[in-house]
Amino acid sequence: MAAIGKDGLDQFRVKFGELAKTRRGEPVQVDPFLIAQAIALVMRECTVRAATGNALVWNDYRVILARRDFDFIRPLQAPLERDLRAVLAQEARARAAELVGELRVTVVFDEADELAQGTGVVRVAFVPTDKLTAPRAGEMTMRLDAWQVAGEIVAKAPRSGEDTVHVADTFGGQGVPVRWPGGASEVALATTYVLGRDHAEAPPKFIGLGAGTTINKQHIWIAASATSVRVGRFAKANPVHVNGQLLAPGDEVEVPLPAEISLSRGDLVLVLGKA
Repeated sequence: MAAIGKDGLDQFRVKFGELAKTRRGEPVQVDPFLIAQAIALVMRECTVRAATGNALVWNDYRVILARRDFDFIRPLQAPLERDLRAVLAQEARARAAELVGELRVTVVFDEADELAQGTGVVRVAFVPTDKLTAPRAGEMTMRLDAWQVAGEIVAKAPRSGEDTVHVADTFGGQGVPVRWPGGASEVALATTYVLGRDHAEAPPKFIGLGAGTTINKQHIWIAASATSVRVGRFAKANPVHVNGQLLAPGDEVEVPLPAEISLSRGDLVLVLGKA
């Protein structure tokens, strides 16, 4: 039997026992990994395309669980968020799809008490970020910035009106300076950039580091404010250290400026916010 069944264009039924490959009749423990796998499978069901032919994927996922399953998963929100980032990163790369807004996953329990333990429902929607509603009491809501999940969701060749930032580009001294051996650039505040080895199909807001093959084409993303910077390591990128702290694949950290970022165990070191 299939783990995912389609109830309609925007609703899917999940059998977690099928996902976990348990024996028929054997109870299944719904955990963060199974929920992340279920959402990834549902994401694959989206066949909507933009006018350009590029794939679109839903960005709003509402997961409804049996009450007992919800009670178990609720204390595990932190590992659930971590697993969602890792699994959805893989899906994003596979689909090379676009999002219409911030990715949001909400987990709730079945108030009507109609769902059997080990089963669930996933409802999906396209919702622009500014239209996302505030979480309600009793919900587990995870809002995952597209870049935090996987830059590959939006990392594609620039379209008309989008800019690829090269190392010679500047912003008139209004941004945060970024320096590395042999190069320098500047990033605008409150804007997300991808940094990595130069390549032909660079995404929008890309800074090429002119580096060797130990530096991934998309190695890290950064988003700076006037006083701090968020740094994220892509899921399959080589090691990244921020101020000496190792980032796990797909993880991120926010640190005050100035900051030092080491790529591939020191093969390339970047300094942010220091003239």
